[in-house]
Amino acid sequence: MARFAAWRGGRAARRQAEAARAAPLDSGIGAEAPIRTAAQDRLRRADFAGRIAAVLSELSLPEGRVFAIRGGWGFGKSSLKNLITERLDARKDGAAWLDFNPWQWGDGDAIARALFGQISDRLGGEHSKAALARAEALRRYGAMLTGASSPIKKAGGSPHLISTVLTNASVIAIAAAIGFDLPTVAKVAAALAFLSIGASVIGRVLTYLGKDRSAEPLDKVRSALEARLRELSRPLVVFVDDIDRLEPKHVRALLRQVKANANLPNIVFVLMFQPSIVESALKRVADGDGRAFLEKVVQANFDLPAVPVSIVHQTFGEDLSALAGVYATEANGFTQTRWGNVFVGCIQPLLRNMRDARRLISSIAVHMPLHVAGDVFEVNLVDFILLETIRVFEPDLHTELFQERALVLQESRFRGDHRNEADKAAARRLLNVASEARRPAVENALKELFPRLEWAFGGTSYGDDFQREWLSEKRVCTRRYFPRYFELQTAAGELSERGFVEFLTATSDEGELAAVIADVAANGQTKSLVARLDESVDRLPVANASVLLPAMFRIGQGLAGEDGGGSFNAPWVSAWRAVIWYLKRIPGDVRGDLALEALRVTGALSVGAIVIHLSDPADRDEGKKADFDPALDLATVEAMKSEWLGLIRSRAQDVAGMLAEPDLMSLLYRWRKYGSPDEPQEWLKDVIATDEGFATVADRMMSRGTTSSWTDRVATPHNVFQKQTVEDFIGVSVAMARCEAIDPAAFPQHEEALRTLRKHLEMWLGLRERDPFDF
Repeated sequence: MARFAAWRGGRAARRQAEAARAAPLDSGIGAEAPIRTAAQDRLRRADFAGRIAAVLSELSLPEGRVFAIRGGWGFGKSSLKNLITERLDARKDGAAWLDFNPWQWGDGDAIARALFGQISDRLGGEHSKAALARAEALRRYGAMLTGASSPIKKAGGSPHLISTVLTNASVIAIAAAIGFDLPTVAKVAAALAFLSIGASVIGRVLTYLGKDRSAEPLDKVRSALEARLRELSRPLVVFVDDIDRLEPKHVRALLRQVKANANLPNIVFVLMFQPSIVESALKRVADGDGRAFLEKVVQANFDLPAVPVSIVHQTFGEDLSALAGVYATEANGFTQTRWGNVFVGCIQPLLRNMRDARRLISSIAVHMPLHVAGDVFEVNLVDFILLETIRVFEPDLHTELFQERALVLQESRFRGDHRNEADKAAARRLLNVASEARRPAVENALKELFPRLEWAFGGTSYGDDFQREWLSEKRVCTRRYFPRYFELQTAAGELSERGFVEFLTATSDEGELAAVIADVAANGQTKSLVARLDESVDRLPVANASVLLPAMFRIGQGLAGEDGGGSFNAPWVSAWRAVIWYLKRIPGDVRGDLALEALRVTGALSVGAIVIHLSDPADRDEGKKADFDPALDLATVEAMKSEWLGLIRSRAQDVAGMLAEPDLMSLLYRWRKYGSPDEPQEWLKDVIATDEGFATVADRMMSRGTTSSWTDRVATPHNVFQKQTVEDFIGVSVAMARCEAIDPAAFPQHEEALRTLRKHLEMWLGLRERDPFDF
């Protein structure tokens, strides 16, 4: 009966363990937690745990035992321990157990005191007489070993110190009464104050309680303890986990205690650690041979069964599928072929154990939601996972990639700057940021992520022809998407992937599309939308051309005149280029009618003019006609010219509206070409008949730009007029006469243009020296 009572306290521990096991296992963010039950065992270690549980449950009446579960970090030692304790609880004759983690107790003395304290509490059970006697015996023994009684004895000789502490405690108790039950706290404070008065008496009591009892031999105490422990009906197993996380001096202190008490009957220590770390910590006290010292402490080792790398990879794949499988679509850049190449060549070599796999899954779980908007993934899924792999295993390299944007994207390649050798050296330095063991896998990763850098490692040299494909796949190797992977948000003014998907979805309905475009404009994202149309023309639904094509005409017309300094990627260029490429995707039997209707309903003169120009054989040089690939047939071109002329003649009736056209001079030249030279000239003649009209036309004719020299830090505004343009529409002599008759100061809005025109006219007429910046 006494023996039964001695272990009734084990029920509470078992209930707590069972509750923990019943809780769902966290497999998401930060999921490095060990498994708790055999049902969660994916490594088939439950049987191995059962055999260990049987060994640990054997009574050891003469003396205790010390075992070790050995394995590297991340190999599953804690998981195996949980499987063992599950088996111990399930066995009728299973040993009682205690889980002790020394890592949370600080210094060596605290660890020793905590170890004996927890063992004592576990042996005390529910306060049966026999159990309490065993616990008290162990406490006394532990106190003698760890020196716990000495501080108490010293405290007993310091009544003034105790009086101060207790007085302060009474003050604190009164202060704590604010917001609490004041009468109760006041009583406590009064009691503490009373105790402070009697500190001298208490000091004498503490002196007695803290007595070292040096007169009582340690052997006698130990013998009494051993007798008590032999009464146990089953052993107590003390699992000591995370020893390899301790500082070396604390490892030595802990193992000294275990070694000194390894022969206590029915106490079984199970030490869990990575051998290399603990052996290194013991070298200082073992003449450099930590392994030999450890062999004197540990009687038998349970080496953790190796986890086949194939199981690690399989488990990672299963967890990744559960986490990100819904986004593994072609729209998110996922293909089985590319994923297979990336996984085998770049990720698998870095997953050495289950902890590696869980760390990577955890990082993916943390960062993936930052790229998700509804059911849309903002970036390329494969690139995202591969970059997360670099973030987890080579964080310094991940940081360097963002800093080395120009290098990895090869933004200056093929510009004649002769940087080949410098870029090769920079690419090698970048690779060397990674640890040597991982460099082969990291090199493969860099080639996969940044194809244009591959040549620097002796691989393929990619040109600009692949940019459109990479953009459509949302790859990190493009200027548009690169920042998104590192800044984890869409840049200001940029249209998100979800926003672009909403645009594409709305192209089936004219009203919905107009509303989406209005929202895009309100958010300042029109230029970003145009860039997306240009880059992702293959994603534009051809079936919705009757709605989408007019919308593209309108969007493009709104950007007319914005040449971006002549950049080939300027918004205006992207707008009309997207229209041309989209037209070429529309079936030929309906393409012409749709283009003509888009021009008619939108009145987009600038977009219409460029579409006509790029499909008109008359605008091709003889030497370039062989490569001519028009979007429209000749009949459609002529029909669009006729429609265009009708539109510009109608627009010209509104002089103010016509003068406000952003590319006025270009439209006037098209008017000359498609109609007759006299029409635009006569129209301008009427406009410049007034001084206000002349000043406005001069302003519209002037080309604005900047110039700088190699010593300048900023550019200087520089405006010019083209002599041929003035001659074609006004005449140089007529323009000079008008300039002489006008006071520029009378037209402050156009004063700069009038003075600049006067200067150019004088140069053309030989009245002043030529400006070296005018070509």
